[in-house]
Amino acid sequence: MTEVVPAGARLPPLTLEEARRLQFRLIETLRRHFTGHEWLTRGELGVGSDGEGSPFTRRVEQVLAAFFGSEAAVLVTGAGTGAIRAALFALLPPLSRIVVHDAPLYATTAVTFRAAGYVALPVDLHDLGRLRQVLSHEEVQAVYVQHTRQQLSDHYDLAAVITCVRGIRPELPIIVDDNYAVANTPRIGVELGADVSAFSAYKLLGPEGVGVVLCPQRLAQAIRADMYSGGSRVQGFQAQEVVIGLAQAFVANALTQASAEAVVERLCNAPPPACARHIAGAFLANLQSPVVLVRLRQPLARLVVARAAEHGAAPFPVGAMARYELLPLFYRVSGTMSASLGTEEAQHWLRINPMRAGPETVLAILEEALSEV
Repeated sequence: MTEVVPAGARLPPLTLEEARRLQFRLIETLRRHFTGHEWLTRGELGVGSDGEGSPFTRRVEQVLAAFFGSEAAVLVTGAGTGAIRAALFALLPPLSRIVVHDAPLYATTAVTFRAAGYVALPVDLHDLGRLRQVLSHEEVQAVYVQHTRQQLSDHYDLAAVITCVRGIRPELPIIVDDNYAVANTPRIGVELGADVSAFSAYKLLGPEGVGVVLCPQRLAQAIRADMYSGGSRVQGFQAQEVVIGLAQAFVANALTQASAEAVVERLCNAPPPACARHIAGAFLANLQSPVVLVRLRQPLARLVVARAAEHGAAPFPVGAMARYELLPLFYRVSGTMSASLGTEEAQHWLRINPMRAGPETVLAILEEALSEV
């Protein structure tokens, strides 16, 4: 099974020490943009007297841009999907040709492409030679990359992909879907040289329905123009909650990754009895959040998920590490992974995210569930 889940399926993890540094740096950035009195409010509402939205929200956007090293940031409605759509629609006209990885697009991303009539040009991003060939000979308007893995065999290096594109077509915009990557790996798309990073604040202990676009100033202005109406604006109190959530997400997510590592170590080296009988392999991967992938000897995934829920596991995601997700998640593999595996093989696989639980809790639930199937 080691060939099925390559080492590169896991992105470089965020260590606890790195998480501490990021948290502290975020607060240092925050205090340079807000006085103490200004922060201890809930911001403003509406489009603002100048039509530019809540001044508090704009200040939070400046904090995020400075923290991630981008020229600008825009908070948008629609969470991660909304952020991706806002960026693509403001950047590219309908029918644009976009290089994507040769794998199933995330479901809502596929809808975005279909709605705008974008033409996806699949290229295996593990093959940089092929990528250079396409960029040199094909008419393309952008490159779109999902930072986390779309299928089990994925292990491409985002930094290498960005460097490759810049070497052949330096003017070509690079958009990175950084959902599930922020606060789970040390650096994200814009920090590696991409033009745009788009992601959900909801996945970072933030408010429901808010997304983040890190981008050049001109694109930020275009997004704000597209999202002019009051109902499309992120209000001041929502913007504040984005920073509050992000400040807590780094350390919380580093602890989650440590729990996941401990679970895999135990399952591979000293599994409890029922786990030993039923489990053929356990792996760490970023599909989509950092998760434990468990391969069962028999196609029992649906039954195990149901039994695990009776023992305290969450049977489905809320927002992929959102503020409500304290209990460990026991769930089927992602839709994109299922598509690449096939329906029957997918029933051999479990996706486990410890969320805020320790490894002992995760292993106890897994052992109890497997003892009953």
